[in-house]
Amino acid sequence: AGLLPVVHGDACLLDENHAGILGGDTLVEGLVSSEKMKESVHKVIFISDIAGVFTSDPKINKDARLIRSLKVDVTTGEVTIDDGDGDDAAEMDVSGSSHAHDVTGGLKAKLGAAVTAVQCGKEVVIAKCCSTSAEKYIQGESSSAEEGTLISRK
Repeated sequence: AGLLPVVHGDACLLDENHAGILGGDTLVEGLVSSEKMKESVHKVIFISDIAGVFTSDPKINKDARLIRSLKVDVTTGEVTIDDGDGDDAAEMDVSGSSHAHDVTGGLKAKLGAAVTAVQCGKEVVIAKCCSTSAEKYIQGESSSAEEGTLISRK
């Protein structure tokens, strides 16, 4: 209870003659802002094929660095890197997915959903599928990003 793991979206009917893909990111936005679910969901965990948010796509750039913490200004929705070392020069590439199999928006969509969740008072984690960190987050054992990215209020 209070935990919403998001692994992927699903196909859905748009009308009698059309179907589409409803991404997991879109599902999260709807659930965390829904009046019926708002009080039930306390944390959102995105399970991904990478260990969190990186400075660039780690599948393309071997020098990409994992970003451990992002902070969201709940008023403006602005996302900033909170790496704890005072280095404001770090930047992240939040373009859409560069992978042909991802039709739902990649990191850009995931961060959009994360911002909505944080604005609704939820803590968000992005962690790698099958990792020890993902397992700990799901079991509620960890409140800081060991391997993964913690997204919270500024």
